[in-house]
Amino acid sequence: MTTQSPARGIRATLSTVLAATVTVVMAQAASAQEPAMARVRSSHPAIAGLISEGQQRSGTFRRLVQTIDASDGIVYIEEGKCRHGVRACLATSVTPAGPNRILRVFVDTHKADWDLMGSIGHEMRHAVEVLSDASVRSDSAVFFFYSRVSTSRNERGSFETTAAIQAGLDVRAEVRSRSASH
Repeated sequence: MTTQSPARGIRATLSTVLAATVTVVMAQAASAQEPAMARVRSSHPAIAGLISEGQQRSGTFRRLVQTIDASDGIVYIEEGKCRHGVRACLATSVTPAGPNRILRVFVDTHKADWDLMGSIGHEMRHAVEVLSDASVRSDSAVFFFYSRVSTSRNERGSFETTAAIQAGLDVRAEVRSRSASH
């Protein structure tokens, strides 16, 4: 049996504690430097640019993105065609992906930037509405959710809410006034 001096044992313990502390501090610093995952995104470079620009030019747009970022939702905004003859839409589908819910917004990119940012803001408001109800985790749940909360449904079958209409109007006004002042 070998014995160790008390001082040597204390130094070994302190060395172990110090190494563990340094490891934890370095891991925390690394994770603090990593940007949070963007929950509003696009694979289309022009749309991705408009998402960034919309946040800079419109407080309403920025708050919508922040609300989605704080949710369990991931919202893809992509170029595409919508049913019902509209130029932008939130697809009435949701894809559960682990703890997240994936939503898709489709937009017609053949609009002026300020108008397209307004349409994206309008559809992000719809995404916020869906994400506000944690039980909405299937396509049928989205349909029944909007059957309950929509303020109107037109003859082509698309749902609408007053809050989404107002969000689109607010974003358009904020983006245009910000353009005029620069």
